[in-house]
Amino acid sequence: MLLQDLAYTVENKVGLITLNRPAVLNAVRRETWLELSAVLRKVKEESAVRCLVITGAGKAFCAGQDLNEMGAIAGDQVDYFAIRESVELMQQVTLELLNLPVPVIAAINGYAVGAGAEIAIACDIRYASEKARFEFAEVKVGLFETNGVTWLLPRLIGLGRAKELMLTGDRFGAAEALSMGLVTRVYPPGDLLPAALETASRIAKNAPVPIRFVKSCLNKSGEIGLEEALISETDAVMTCCYTADLREGVRAFFENRDPEFKGR
Repeated sequence: MLLQDLAYTVENKVGLITLNRPAVLNAVRRETWLELSAVLRKVKEESAVRCLVITGAGKAFCAGQDLNEMGAIAGDQVDYFAIRESVELMQQVTLELLNLPVPVIAAINGYAVGAGAEIAIACDIRYASEKARFEFAEVKVGLFETNGVTWLLPRLIGLGRAKELMLTGDRFGAAEALSMGLVTRVYPPGDLLPAALETASRIAKNAPVPIRFVKSCLNKSGEIGLEEALISETDAVMTCCYTADLREGVRAFFENRDPEFKGR
């Protein structure tokens, strides 16, 4: 796969996507979204990756949408069909992240502004560098958020805090992001990516079928009642009972060794 805006590697069943436009603080453009979508489809279709990490090259995670690409909006002739297509492409990537059967960890190494913050929010786990800075800046330029942030952010940090951040567009740091629950851990800059990869490695060693159910069941937990959640749990348990991985896990426990899960 030929990539220009991203770098993508796989090692020990852990995939690493690096937003790779450091000269523009990894601002995203149409090509970036297309490449993200292509890589996520590749991860979904293959069994080589059991956990995915997303980070940025240089001093930023992602500084948002590329202003050079957005410049046409400021003109007199606005192509509204192209704008809608662009929004739908971004939202497609959000859905692909949320529906990906493997967990995704955002290693937020610096600025995560606008679309950059939204990519991080669509991930399952967020770790931040002490130098990370977040901002929902759309209101400052007359624009509006997308990528499902109005649905995802309140579920992470609460409705009141989400309104405050999105209405003010204020920038905030890693410590505040940790205190409000937007990220779960903060690291010195040099420790961030190793920590994210280490967590991804531990996740990748677990059985893929229950991992998939953990992600999907938790993603819909805020939208369903207890009875429906119990049904989903029962279905997940029964599915796991049919897998060879369960038998392998039990044998490994009694034989005092690490299991070798195959994802089936």
